[in-house]
Amino acid sequence: MPKKTKRQKILAELRRHTTLTQTANAPSVPVPETHTPSPVFRFQGSHAPAKSVDTAYDREELAVIQKDLTKTLIFALIAIVIELGVYRMLRGM
Repeated sequence: MPKKTKRQKILAELRRHTTLTQTANAPSVPVPETHTPSPVFRFQGSHAPAKSVDTAYDREELAVIQKDLTKTLIFALIAIVIELGVYRMLRGM
């Protein structure tokens, strides 16, 4: 992007100056304040109660989750035992 010439800088400064003076000289118009009523919430007992969510799980799904958790626990224990074995081997050297 080419640099601005002195003339372009002067014109830009004049534009800024005229917009600032126009906004400063403009009569300020008071903004009418409108009073908005606060919302009122009312409970109406005529609505039907919400249905309860059925959270019963299938036995197969629970069995699969239990197997996954058991596998994770076994792998974690094996990893801890291996770490302890490596630590003892390196410490003994």
